[in-house]
Amino acid sequence: MKQIVLFNNKGGVGKTTFIQHLGYALERQGKRVLFVDADPQCNLTAYICSDDQINQFWDNGKSINSAVQPLVRGLGDIKTEITPYQIPNRNLWLYPGDLLLSEFEDFLSESWVDVLAGREVGFRVTSALYRLTENWASSNQIDYVLIDVGPNLGALNRAMLLGCDYFIVPLIPDMFSIRGLGNIGTTFIKWMKTWSDASSRLTERTFKIQKGKPAFAGYVTSQFNIYRQRPTQAYEAWTKQIPGKITTDIVNKLSAVDPALVKQLNGGTYFLGDMKNYHSLAPLSQTARKPIFELTASDGVFGTHAESVNTCNTEYSTIAKKIIEKL
Repeated sequence: MKQIVLFNNKGGVGKTTFIQHLGYALERQGKRVLFVDADPQCNLTAYICSDDQINQFWDNGKSINSAVQPLVRGLGDIKTEITPYQIPNRNLWLYPGDLLLSEFEDFLSESWVDVLAGREVGFRVTSALYRLTENWASSNQIDYVLIDVGPNLGALNRAMLLGCDYFIVPLIPDMFSIRGLGNIGTTFIKWMKTWSDASSRLTERTFKIQKGKPAFAGYVTSQFNIYRQRPTQAYEAWTKQIPGKITTDIVNKLSAVDPALVKQLNGGTYFLGDMKNYHSLAPLSQTARKPIFELTASDGVFGTHAESVNTCNTEYSTIAKKIIEKL
């Protein structure tokens, strides 16, 4: 089982769309996939489930926020009996998100003091969502856990990234996305060192904690426009800057700590692929609650849209195969 986080310090880069499509693409390759929506905005949950379903998750205590409430309230540990929702007739599962997860993030931030002191309570809180997903995924033969997080370097993302095996960075070729790469490597190294030092002071524990070794598995560019089959001049200019910034801001920094923290999935490079802007197919996908490459005529796909559906299928199948072969 591999846990993969999709992360960028900049929002609006197609992160949720990518993770949803990647999960379905991996499942189409015969893999069992668990989605975890650890973004309080709940965009992944909204992409997969209807409003009525989401309300039922929240009302019936079936979200990941419900699973950690005993910790928040000082009444016990995580509720392991809360299991993910299975997408009908698919080897795909989802731990639904919750807007109230932001409350747990405050609790995580407060508990970091106990982590730094090597106290068990801090590690129990910080490892809560990791243990919830790890326990269920291990017991249900899950191949890939795909985790969606918000675009920030807060306590919740720290906990999720310390528990993942790999992280992938989606970005748009513009100055904001590239600027957002600036502190990823430095911050991740700080988190890993702090976690390693603190866990060495944890003398006794009866539960599993994060390894604290998130490895960089590459980046994807998304949501760009093509005019007459040629990238715009601005797109070309920013695209040329990305490999260098990836190398200086992430690869070199992580490699200096441990070469194993960097993986190459694409012929010696870190570039996994371009995710095109499919324009009107995107809202159709969201309405149908399925990836673009599974849209059909009954979903409103006609004429040239069918070619775009096939192109999307090829793009995500290629990335899914790289992940299966190399990770």
